[in-house]
Amino acid sequence: MFEGLQNSIEKSLQKLKGTAKVRPQDIEESLAALKNSLLEADVQYDVATRFLENVKTAAIGAQVEKGLNSYQQFLKILHKEMLSIFGETKDFDLAFRPPVILMMVGLQGSGKTTSSAKLAHFAKRKLKRKPLMVSVDVTRPAAIEQLERLAKDAKLDYFNSESRVPVERAMAAIKYAQTYGLDMVVIDTAGRLSIDEALMKELSDLKVQVQPHHILFVADSMSGQQGLQVASDFSDRVGLTGALLSKSDADTRGGVAFSIREALKVPLQFVGTGEKLENFEVFHPDRWVSRILGMGDIATLVEKAQEVAEDSGVDDESQMKKMLKGQLNLLDFQQQMKMMKKMGSMGSLMGMIPGMSQFAGKIDQEVVDKKLKRVDAMINSMTPLERTKPEVLNGDRKRRIAKGSGTQVEDLNSFLREFIEMQKMLKKMGGMKGQMGNLMKGMMPRGSSGGRR
Repeated sequence: MFEGLQNSIEKSLQKLKGTAKVRPQDIEESLAALKNSLLEADVQYDVATRFLENVKTAAIGAQVEKGLNSYQQFLKILHKEMLSIFGETKDFDLAFRPPVILMMVGLQGSGKTTSSAKLAHFAKRKLKRKPLMVSVDVTRPAAIEQLERLAKDAKLDYFNSESRVPVERAMAAIKYAQTYGLDMVVIDTAGRLSIDEALMKELSDLKVQVQPHHILFVADSMSGQQGLQVASDFSDRVGLTGALLSKSDADTRGGVAFSIREALKVPLQFVGTGEKLENFEVFHPDRWVSRILGMGDIATLVEKAQEVAEDSGVDDESQMKKMLKGQLNLLDFQQQMKMMKKMGSMGSLMGMIPGMSQFAGKIDQEVVDKKLKRVDAMINSMTPLERTKPEVLNGDRKRRIAKGSGTQVEDLNSFLREFIEMQKMLKKMGGMKGQMGNLMKGMMPRGSSGGRR
């Protein structure tokens, strides 16, 4: 989402690299370039102006701290001031008498229904909640069926009603949750192509009757400043407790996320990071600021790796040791490929690795997926012996594998060369300490002590 902004910030700070002190003339030039970058990213003008004034005040005359160069010092200042814009991490409060009621609001096409399902899915998996979903959108064709299908796909409880009155549908769902011990109700409300009085009255009536603990506005990351104006209208007329950013994986400019707290006066709580239901995460301001500044996000990367490892049943530390020793066989590699795919797109993962964010936007995920699919087919065409001991692969075996996987022998040879190089690189990395060691350690399931749990 922030690749364009990341690249612009990187370019705007070039003058600061290699200088011994943060000089006023360099600051002025960098701030001017930064302002253009922020406005091009669709950050609100007032937000961008105030942010840059704060950066200027903090940077002029600042002494470069020991162990940092002037570029790093300026990044540190940017990091601090960006955090003040995004706000502090705020836990999503669920400490209410159950069922906790969440009302999802937003314009039609903002991803509200999908976000409702993602939030319920997240609550069930991560928060150990028992959510119930209900749609009160009786105006959009197939809206009710869409949420029901998403609930079925995610194995979530879903409530339907014969009533076509939104308030009646919501109240019946709450009663159902109370009766059957479900401790959360996610209400997907109707949206419109634009705000109108009928929509606002419907939402106001729902708020009065349902008395939700949270009203979350689903902000489309592709909507830009126009979307934020709409969000402000929702906030003024209905009242909001928080926001959820949808479609953050799209090719957007990123300014909505930067401005949303200022526009709505409520925290950004969650972010949808992809099309799948599991592509959903808590918004951590410090982590997202680090991503924007190209500093990576190791904490989120480790969390994703832990989650996938646990879901995949990888609870043996020996595989991680094999990886760091460069001793993976092709069967191990195939399992690692599947785990990486579950963690998200290659671009999003690279954006979390310090120093690699500039390459994230250059990755063609479709090309990557095709290559991985081809490699998977080649490994599946091998015998158990060939997967565990690829050194036995001779000409006859390679021709058989290529024919069975619908590839060419040249493709197989190319993959095997890359696999050998990867083994060498992993072995070299295994001797390194610091972030990589911590990352690999973090990839182990919680509670692992070297054996099976």
